[in-house]
Amino acid sequence: MLAPGLINDIKVNIFNTSKVTVGMDWNYSNIVSPFSRIYLITEGEGFVLPNNQMYRLKPGYLYFIPSYTHCGYHCVESLTQYYLHFTHQLSSGIKIFDNITIQHEVKASLLDYSLFNRLLELNPSLALKYSDPNIYEQRNWYSNNMSHLSNGVQLETIGILKQLFSRFIVDIPGEPSSSKAKSKMYKVFVHISENLYQDIKVEDLAQIACCSKDHFSRQFKKLTGMLPTDFINNKRIDKAKEILITTSKSQRQISEEIGFNSQQYYTRIFKKITGETPAEYRKMGGLI
Repeated sequence: MLAPGLINDIKVNIFNTSKVTVGMDWNYSNIVSPFSRIYLITEGEGFVLPNNQMYRLKPGYLYFIPSYTHCGYHCVESLTQYYLHFTHQLSSGIKIFDNITIQHEVKASLLDYSLFNRLLELNPSLALKYSDPNIYEQRNWYSNNMSHLSNGVQLETIGILKQLFSRFIVDIPGEPSSSKAKSKMYKVFVHISENLYQDIKVEDLAQIACCSKDHFSRQFKKLTGMLPTDFINNKRIDKAKEILITTSKSQRQISEEIGFNSQQYYTRIFKKITGETPAEYRKMGGLI
C-alpha cells in the first residue's frame, strides 16, 4: 500500500493504443519492453508468459504486463484485443511496484470496454507501426507523449489510464503501523532514487529515517524484503535495464551512470539479479 497521500502522486503517460486481430505469427519469447501493457481480449485464445508464469488469454478479461518484464506471447489461431502501452511512476521517480501489489488478470467490466473505446477516440493515431516486437525504432520510444494534445484530451486520457491501471492494484489490508512505517521510509526511498549514481551509505539512510543503523536495516528488510544494500543494487539494475533498452550507451557508460565502481562488478551484479549479462538483456528489447 502506498504511504498516505502518495496515490495522488502517480504519473502516467500513454504511448500506444489500438484494437487489432493477430494470428499464429503472434508468437514471441524473451521480449522485454520499456512500457507496461494492458490487454483487453474480445475474441480468440492465446497465452502470455510474464516471468515464466503462464496466463491463458480469454475473451472478457484484462491482462497486465509490467515494464521490463521478460515475457512470451502465443496466439492459438486468431486473437482480437485492445492494447495499451504506457509508463507509470511516482513523481519522485520511485518505482510504483516498490509500494503496491498488482495482479496480472482481472475480469473485464462493461466500463472497461467503454474506456478503451473512448481512449481510441481521443488518441486515434497511436497504433503500433509494427506488430513484430523485434522491429522497432528506438527514437520513437519516448516521442509518443501527450504534449501535442489539448488540455482536455490530456486530462481525460490520464484519467482513463489511471482507471484501467487501477483495475490491477491489489488492496491488502495492513496494520496501521505498517502504513506508518512506509510513510517514514518514503524520504529514504526518495533519497535512494535521486542518488543512485552516488555512494549511498546505510548509515546515512538510517539518519534520514531517524533511527539506528541496526534498527533501520531490520525495519527496511521487514518492509521491502531486502537489506538496504541489496535493494539499492536492485534499483541500480532496474535503471540499467531502462538505459540498455532505450539508449545505445556503452556498458562502461551505464555502469558509471548508475553508481557502480567498476564495469566488471556491474556485470556480475546484473547477471546475479537478472540471470543474463547486460549485453544479452539488451538484445531482448521489444515493444509489443
